[in-house]
Amino acid sequence: MPFSDQDDPTAPKRRRGAKRGKGDPGYDDFWTRESVGPKGRTRRRADGSDDLSDLAPPGPQRRPPRGSPSGVSNRSAGAPPLPQRSGAPPRGQGRAGGPDPAARERAQPPDGRGMRPPSYAERGRAASATDYDERWTGRPPTGQFPTIGNEPRPSRYESGASGYPNPRRTMSSPAYVGDDLGRPPGSAASSRNRAWAGAGTDLVTGDTYGEDTYYDEHGEGEVEEEPRRRGCAIALGVLAVLVLALAVAGWFGWSWVQGQIDPSGPPGDEVLVEIPDGTTTSGIGDVLADNGVIANASVWDWYTKLRDVGSFQAGAYRMRLNSSFSEAIDDLKADPLPPNSKLVTVPEGLTLTQLTQRLVDPEKGVPGFTPEGLQAALADPALRSAFLPPDQPLLEGTLFPETYSVTEGETEPQFLHEMVALFDETMNNADANNQAAALGITPYQALIVASLVEEEARVDGDRPMVARVIYNRLAAGEPLGIDATSCYEKGEIPCTLTESDLASESPYNTRHTAGLPPTPITSPGKASIEAALHPADGPWKWYVLAGSDGHHAFTDDYDEFLRLKAECAAQGLGCSA
Repeated sequence: MPFSDQDDPTAPKRRRGAKRGKGDPGYDDFWTRESVGPKGRTRRRADGSDDLSDLAPPGPQRRPPRGSPSGVSNRSAGAPPLPQRSGAPPRGQGRAGGPDPAARERAQPPDGRGMRPPSYAERGRAASATDYDERWTGRPPTGQFPTIGNEPRPSRYESGASGYPNPRRTMSSPAYVGDDLGRPPGSAASSRNRAWAGAGTDLVTGDTYGEDTYYDEHGEGEVEEEPRRRGCAIALGVLAVLVLALAVAGWFGWSWVQGQIDPSGPPGDEVLVEIPDGTTTSGIGDVLADNGVIANASVWDWYTKLRDVGSFQAGAYRMRLNSSFSEAIDDLKADPLPPNSKLVTVPEGLTLTQLTQRLVDPEKGVPGFTPEGLQAALADPALRSAFLPPDQPLLEGTLFPETYSVTEGETEPQFLHEMVALFDETMNNADANNQAAALGITPYQALIVASLVEEEARVDGDRPMVARVIYNRLAAGEPLGIDATSCYEKGEIPCTLTESDLASESPYNTRHTAGLPPTPITSPGKASIEAALHPADGPWKWYVLAGSDGHHAFTDDYDEFLRLKAECAAQGLGCSA
């Protein structure tokens, strides 16, 4: 007894789709449902071949021959043949839901124009008795094993009664061919019609997928997402640019703020800053900025509020130019100076004569100091450094150069005692006794070397190297050749030496006499004392001024020294050829 697909309880339901109008391809007026038509679906004949009758141009409908083994009358021109329960298929032939893979033949697109329409003779050929679908076993016939990538085209029962393929088959390979009108891939019309290449087989049900040719004339299967994707890409790009711009702006802003909080370079000269009574913390920032102590009063106000630095006392404070906020706060935390105090700076490199002149200067000196008062204080035996040899009466080099706070009514002996005490403190902090012993000299000899370094070097980085040149020449027993020692004896720094000065037998003539001069020739600062106690390592014996900034070139070769000296003279740096 023939079974209709409407009576089959396991037959898949057709997929709902857009309703077609009369005259449209694939419209079935009798059944009012979509037929296989231009969907690209093919029916199977009994002999296992494809029935491509629905792909032929519209024409008069033909019925199958009366002797067809199907035994089912063709109730509709678009309806596919129904299976017969005439018996089980031969062993090894067919599978559930489809014919034997060896018995089918794929439609080849001639000249790139879609599926080949069958001839009228092929369309009228009767289905054979082997066109049998086993719908009751739910598995392929015994001995049939699917081959991935080479599966047969599934039957109409697997795809659904409406002729649409299962959704999973449409997600296989992205390969496709042109549509049935011959339009190449990529055109507007052919983009809807894709032939998905086979990608595999369901190993549980034996179903194949991935080889159906999917035609969607309504454009439902594909959504144009390029404009949306392009818009998202543009939006992401703009967002990335904005984030990058904000990051760069934030980095520059933070760098600027850090530069205001901690300016580059070392602190400058020491100045006296007066904080009036009743000044707020924000007002203190204005006072410090006006005196050049800090860089920005607005940033100071923000900084002190965030750090909660507290309040400060009114009064006079010793502070340095170009200080950081933390350095300025430390200075303000110290006790203020006595009222009517004055800061007096004694620079490095002064002789005793020059120091006396500086202290009595009306503008740069101490008010009330006189030359006679200073000479009397220098002659006081109590005014001696712990590092001064007992047989040395001269105090040269032991009055430490620094900025001092002078109170109203302070005398010359008080001020000079403060200078000597600060020198002893500096030498002790540098461990002068032990470091000098390690170099094979006395602390006083190290002080003499420090005075030579102070006079010769102009750049702090050169000071340890100049000290090493002095020690190397002393070790070799060679004269130092430092003209500043002869200028000190003459009382002129700098000076112009004559032939008689260079030929002098004086111990200060280091061009003629080997060894150190008898006393320091100037008051060295802390950097020169450190260089004399910690010289650099190197074989150098000569140095020549090599730049207008004061740096020197060092060498241990005499010929190179002559060449460097000629270059110094050519640049007009003050070297004699």
